[in-house]
Amino acid sequence: MKERKKWIDVARGLSIILVVMGHAGNDVINHYLGWFRMPLFFLVSGLLFKEVPAGTYWHWAWRRVRFFMIPYCAYGICIALLVAVRLRDPMSIPHDLLLLAYGGTVLGGWYGVFWFITCLLVVHLLMGYLSRFSLKTAAIAVAVCYAAAHVVSMSPMAKWDIPWNADVALMAIVFFFLGYAGKTMLPGLLERGTAFIPSLMVWFIAAGLNIGGLWQLRIDMKAKLYNQPVLDFIVPVACVLVVLQLCYWLSRYKAANVLAFLGTVTIAIMYLHVPINIVLEYGLGLKYGTLVFTAVGVIIPLGIGWLMSQSALLTKLFLEPSGFGRRKDKPVAQQQAPAGG
Repeated sequence: MKERKKWIDVARGLSIILVVMGHAGNDVINHYLGWFRMPLFFLVSGLLFKEVPAGTYWHWAWRRVRFFMIPYCAYGICIALLVAVRLRDPMSIPHDLLLLAYGGTVLGGWYGVFWFITCLLVVHLLMGYLSRFSLKTAAIAVAVCYAAAHVVSMSPMAKWDIPWNADVALMAIVFFFLGYAGKTMLPGLLERGTAFIPSLMVWFIAAGLNIGGLWQLRIDMKAKLYNQPVLDFIVPVACVLVVLQLCYWLSRYKAANVLAFLGTVTIAIMYLHVPINIVLEYGLGLKYGTLVFTAVGVIIPLGIGWLMSQSALLTKLFLEPSGFGRRKDKPVAQQQAPAGG
């Protein structure tokens, strides 16, 4: 895949909308979105990942840390200041900054999405190391990670607050690796559309059994809730293939340009949709449902992102390296926003 395809940005755009929707507080919607929302993001990120030569790994790793952690710190500090104003307690700032440094499951509320950034960073570092080996060797290592993830999830270790949600990376790297290993095969599969009907049938059967109360599948990656080792792989992959196929077909139409654009500006939406809705709902007392929550969580961060893009300093801190949207004159390797790759 020598150039970034429109359907990938469409998938990223849809992914960020689903992430926002999943935080609206609707338990039913969140239950079913949990099956594929984060696996989709990790798999698409894997599609954009490139092999890291062994000799350049540590230099590359340091650049990855900066890539992810500069916006993490910038948004985290700003939100900590906002929380202190809301609570009228300046001492909440050092407390929140310590929690941000630890990361992972100790973060919630205003910082509820920050776990994903550090988890994705850990996945990048792991995959960057594994990419020096053959796909077969890497696949074996990823299979071991998948088994270890379920050992963690199905034991008291699931309650441990591991820094940066690094233990969730054991599960996340599976979907990331599928994207990385399948980047040459997947476009052809989507062009033919042969996986759509079988994958849709798996999704419908799983949903039907859940709705009928005959079987329950719940996946929550942040909470390390994945305790059905076979189905935790089959159902998310089937759902992701359905979504990717729809995005592939949709990308042929101009109407998809909106989603494709959102796919290039995910970072501001990822970090800001929760605090903005908290301010509106609890600060100003506004009450609204899932659709308004989603629209607010997408549109207002977009506006803030555009305003920040007018400043070189703010762009560097909050939006780098892609700025506001993907710049056509930059190499693909420099165009991956932290929220998705």
